[in-house]
Amino acid sequence: MRPTIVLFPGSLGDGLCFVPALRKIAERDREITLVCRGLAREFFDSFTCLPPHVSLRTVSLDEARFAGLFSQSAVTREDALAGFFSSARRILSWCGSAVPQFGQRLERYLPGRVQIWPFFTGQTDDHASTYYVRCLGETLTVAERRAIQVELRDHWRDCGATYWRQRGWASKQILVIHPGSGGRKKRWADAGFRQVAAWWAAHEECQVLILIGPAESDEAAAWRDVGSVENPLALGPLGGLLQRAAAYVGNDSGVSHLAGALDARGVVVFGPTRPEQWRPLGAGLQVLRSRDSRTPTGDRDGIALDEIPPEQVVNQLRAFIKPCSRSRGLSAPRPERSRTSESVTECPRDDGGPP
Repeated sequence: MRPTIVLFPGSLGDGLCFVPALRKIAERDREITLVCRGLAREFFDSFTCLPPHVSLRTVSLDEARFAGLFSQSAVTREDALAGFFSSARRILSWCGSAVPQFGQRLERYLPGRVQIWPFFTGQTDDHASTYYVRCLGETLTVAERRAIQVELRDHWRDCGATYWRQRGWASKQILVIHPGSGGRKKRWADAGFRQVAAWWAAHEECQVLILIGPAESDEAAAWRDVGSVENPLALGPLGGLLQRAAAYVGNDSGVSHLAGALDARGVVVFGPTRPEQWRPLGAGLQVLRSRDSRTPTGDRDGIALDEIPPEQVVNQLRAFIKPCSRSRGLSAPRPERSRTSESVTECPRDDGGPP
């Protein structure tokens, strides 16, 4: 069977937003070769996001043989790629749209069966997942976005269970916090995470696990007084931990997108980026966003506590602690999670103290 070749240049969060489009492609094509890179490729290799009758193979976009596709020089014969592309059923690409020679090269390999669209960078008001699906001439409902759930491969699920058992966490309720992000401007103040962690840990049988990503690896020591620290983890074992967490708190990041796809419950803090375009898919994560007007290119360095007060995050987390673990008389029922709406709580500036 001739595969459909899909070229996608995004990172982890982009790759998770691309899952609904990949599923639409899989409705027509039972064999897909996904040319991607980095953590996005690691995600597709570690998790199951397509029906079992669909074969998904990944290839690294960073292989040297693909570099010539993006050259603006005149189109010449490139035998290194001829066999790869000419054997395809069709080629769908979300990269190379700004380079005319890119499309010309692909057309030479597979005439009349190439489609190219711009990569999503927020150029429309759509959510990224909706944009990618619309490129295919399809529609994506809110319910479909919230039903993204991906499956962790058994090996990594077992790793998560072993990790919990080795630390004696079988009866514990673990709050997983990822304080990092791909950019400093998208990070909530560390003091906010610390106050939320202290509130959670004050309850019986409740502990905190801090996940440090590669971009924050030099910060690990600074978080050891807050809870257990892991850094950095491959996506497979990371998924095993996220699946077992009682709750999750993080910024707009690839890890938060992964948590959403694994149906984790908790809170994601947004500042300069728009959740209408970038919120994690799935049904379990609530979005808190500053009511102040913010842009990714603004001069503010991160999300301050007066934009997203810690008590706002705590209010969202109260329902995730089991009644037997409550202290200081706190109580709240576990909410029913709607799969047909996507609410965003906007936080006004507040000079209030810690929760």
